Amino acid sequence: MLEIHGRWKIKVTDKVLMQWFADSWNEEAIITYVKEFKAAAVPLVGSDWAIISIFEQWELGIPEIEQHVIELCEWFKEQGCIKDCHVYQASPVKEMQLEKMIPQTHRGYERAVFDNLNDAINWLDAKGFSLNQEQFLYDLIKSGTQFNHVLNSNNH
Repeated sequence: MLEIHGRWKIKVTDKVLMQWFADSWNEEAIITYVKEFKAAAVPLVGSDWAIISIFEQWELGIPEIEQHVIELCEWFKEQGCIKDCHVYQASPVKEMQLEKMIPQTHRGYERAVFDNLNDAINWLDAKGFSLNQEQFLYDLIKSGTQFNHVLNSNNH
């Protein structure tokens, strides 16, 4: 197995799974991330919940990650995720890969993309998902380039 290339952090608060991504991703990273995502989401399963994803420092992934992401998206929708928002500055390349993998809004599931965290938090709040620990996300955006290893809130 190759070394993991890609960084992320996951934290669950109330009914929201918050996550941050950085660097370019290989298949080893996505496999490990999917396991950690599913473990973190266990307390949310069976109720309505939301995801907020910060892609500011994410630098795309190899084509082999795409099927894993598609399967994870199907899984989280089946487990009760009804709102999903992404935060990143306009980037045609990021948008192209994300739009290819991530489901579009349809019955029982709504996704939105924002270019700043405040708008994403306000959107979630308007949809009934208030973040009471949003500082976690602001801190990650501000210091995201300083992380030099894989982070997971289950370990820290």
